[in-house]
Amino acid sequence: MSSNQDSSPDDHSVLTFLEPDSEPDSDSASILSSTKSCNESIYNYIKENGRTYHSYCAGSYPYPNDDPELERQDLQYEILKVLFGGRNFFAPLDNPKDILDIGCGTGKWAIEMGCYFPNSRVTGIDLTPCQPVDDLPRNVRFIIDDANQEDWLVRADYIHARMLIGAFEDFREVIRKAYDHLDPGGWFECQEIMNSLFCDDSTMTQDNPFLEWTRTQHQAAMNLGRPVRIANKLRKWLEDAGFVDVHEEIFKLPINPWPKDPQFKMLGRFHEACLLDGIQAFSLAFFTRGMSWSKEEVEVYLVNVRKAISDRNVHAYHKIYVVWGRKPENARANPIPSRS
Repeated sequence: MSSNQDSSPDDHSVLTFLEPDSEPDSDSASILSSTKSCNESIYNYIKENGRTYHSYCAGSYPYPNDDPELERQDLQYEILKVLFGGRNFFAPLDNPKDILDIGCGTGKWAIEMGCYFPNSRVTGIDLTPCQPVDDLPRNVRFIIDDANQEDWLVRADYIHARMLIGAFEDFREVIRKAYDHLDPGGWFECQEIMNSLFCDDSTMTQDNPFLEWTRTQHQAAMNLGRPVRIANKLRKWLEDAGFVDVHEEIFKLPINPWPKDPQFKMLGRFHEACLLDGIQAFSLAFFTRGMSWSKEEVEVYLVNVRKAISDRNVHAYHKIYVVWGRKPENARANPIPSRS
């Protein structure tokens, strides 16, 4: 039976039927084969189950920050860039003065935005100091900071958040803070993946190991108080926070190169590599902390999950939600307190 979990009435936006490819895939195997001063403790990363995690505000972000994960994040960035037709943003920006990137990761998005808007000031914040320090555009800076803080360090007229599921106890608080830190008329944009799997035909059964993994990760995340199924709620949350002109677009991203369409086949091939490279990172902290599993239990469990990810007979895909809204021009401009 097909899976259509957590779908919303607005899912019609850009979702089109993807035709599966019946031809063998010959090359899939090759794809698999601050400006703020930081003390040294920020670089003394937490070691857990063979991976490293941020030490600043330790424990608040459940994904690793080691080289394999940073490389996966860069691949993910390129996948989304192609999926979005080369766009880095959807809000109708007109030479914004200040751009804030929440959870900037390796900094690729912030750097590209700095080049695209050379007269803007672009600030990326993250818990890990993994961004480049040399050859940056003069208008780009990175700050080690926690978006859970009540007072953010900058005000902006465009705020961007991407791929942050599981990073916050209540993403509605992030939306509220973004509203407070935006200038009147400014835009807030979220680009987020839905944890669930979707399928438009009968090729994915309810006992599919990857589908079952999404349920397990969801339960582990809820046990930790770090929800991962938030993408389909973002539109309502922005509207509830007071944003106007709220828009939502939804994109299909196949989990492997099962589609016939060459563009989606390519996207599926690289998303498969991204998933296979990242499935351990997506699982370890959630399952060991939230489900009391051992690392060995996680590794055994993931064997069949990886096989399911690469099964071209299953025509599954993720939904990527892009939601953006504007703070009304007549809204009050909240002062930014200085952090002691």
